Amino acid sequence: MSASDPRLDRTVDAILETLPPVWDRIRFNLRVAGVRKFGISLEQFHTLRHIRKGYCHTGDLAEKMMVSKPAASQAVSVLVAKGLVSRVPEAGDRRLVRLELSKSAHEVMDANFRENRAWTRGRMENLPPEDLECVRRAMEILRATFAADSGGGK
Repeated sequence: MSASDPRLDRTVDAILETLPPVWDRIRFNLRVAGVRKFGISLEQFHTLRHIRKGYCHTGDLAEKMMVSKPAASQAVSVLVAKGLVSRVPEAGDRRLVRLELSKSAHEVMDANFRENRAWTRGRMENLPPEDLECVRRAMEILRATFAADSGGGK
């Protein structure tokens, strides 16, 4: 497709007009659940989520969150003080410190994901099966198109 293809332009416009408000609403639900029910901020929730996904050193976490190492360390310190994260020296090199979620943090994350998933499910439960399949397929296509190694980040 050429750069002036109207189908491509309409698709890009649809993505840019649709995804931000959808994501804003999902983030709002995460924030409400995190702040009101679990006593954590959205940023703290994201820090926990990144640690859970395997970014278990402050440097890796800072890079993933696109913040300085001191900012990441400060965010972790707040979570340590809340008993949600612990710093564990690495066995092979005691200078390296691994971040681990507490049992309580896992429970917070699981509850938050369950609640947000239930909300999202409730918004979509009345869609016809063919629309659900269309949305699922579109998400697969977008994920593949915008994957870090797909060349989409030129």
